[in-house]
Amino acid sequence: LIDYHEQHRYAYELLGVAENRTREIGAAVTGQSRSAKLAYCSGMIDVLRNVASAIRPGGVLVVVAADRHGLYPNILDELGLCKKGILQRHVNRRTGRRSSEFYESIFVYAKS
Repeated sequence: LIDYHEQHRYAYELLGVAENRTREIGAAVTGQSRSAKLAYCSGMIDVLRNVASAIRPGGVLVVVAADRHGLYPNILDELGLCKKGILQRHVNRRTGRRSSEFYESIFVYAKS
């Protein structure tokens, strides 16, 4: 929902930092096609699998995402963790520019 690269472009220019938006998982420039969503899921599974490998038994993984396409239950199920719950959080005007209602999901999973 937020193109962080565009939102912070001024900082890249000010600091002389290379802008790498095409290397981001789920970059806005890749669109929302089926293949873009599949690539996003694959990338997130790889990242979260790496994170999950560092979690000790009984440890918890919490992911906060505005999952409007319903991708995260499938992504997280690939990790072999135990789902503890999914909460919905109302976010009111997160960027200061949005006047509509906005919700994000909080996915809570644990390693057994």
